[in-house]
Amino acid sequence: MPNPYIDNSERWLALAEIDYLIQFVKAWIPFNAWYMNMYPTLNRDRIIIEEIKSNPNLFRDKIIALINGADSESIIFKGQLARLHQSLETNYIPNADKRISFNSVTVETNPITSETYSFRQWIYKVELTRSGNTTNINSLITNAGGITQYTYDQRKFNIEDLTNHATNNSSLNESQMRCLLKTYERINPKKPISLISTNRKGIEAGDIVLINDVDKIVKGLIEIIYKLRNVLFHGELIPNNTNKKVYEPAFYILKTLIQSLN
Repeated sequence: MPNPYIDNSERWLALAEIDYLIQFVKAWIPFNAWYMNMYPTLNRDRIIIEEIKSNPNLFRDKIIALINGADSESIIFKGQLARLHQSLETNYIPNADKRISFNSVTVETNPITSETYSFRQWIYKVELTRSGNTTNINSLITNAGGITQYTYDQRKFNIEDLTNHATNNSSLNESQMRCLLKTYERINPKKPISLISTNRKGIEAGDIVLINDVDKIVKGLIEIIYKLRNVLFHGELIPNNTNKKVYEPAFYILKTLIQSLN
């Protein structure tokens, strides 16, 4: 026979737990209202987020102040950054860039659109050009005599596609393939960086050390928060207890920041 006391206690316990997915959504709504009012001429979330990342505004300025600060609010905020980083490393949250992580985040569009590399008199050149909404990436290899040994045009950056094409349509050896891919990677328009210091020198945040570049940290954090919003709003996230843990520090970070928008 079911025990109503146990059943009831479990239900009340479930109700007592904070659902940080919902809390994150509740924190995003006022942020969304603020930036739609702040940037009325910009018509897409992504465009607005890039503007927030790159130019002075209340949201961005608050992050800078907290990263540079040493008061209790700043220390708590940076502690939440550490918690978010550790949660993302423990829990795989997928997105278009394979996973959301402080170790690999695109903070801005790569300014390098053309790269040339010379090795053993062979020239490896990769160039990205844009015309309106059209992108073209041309990869070209010429030998010591200036004769084309390999060329390929793509409409978007895709290293797997390039690798497969070069493997199936050229006689490049292993060394030449490495040179091509090394040159190609340099023009990656979404070239990711790590926000975590590799030598433990930088900005302390809880028990982690961030890179010594506040501008990149700010851009990276805004990007991570936006990606967490996207996978949640687009229904890509499995709403299990493990994934919910990621949104606890994300919520507290966002809540702290939106309080500066009043």
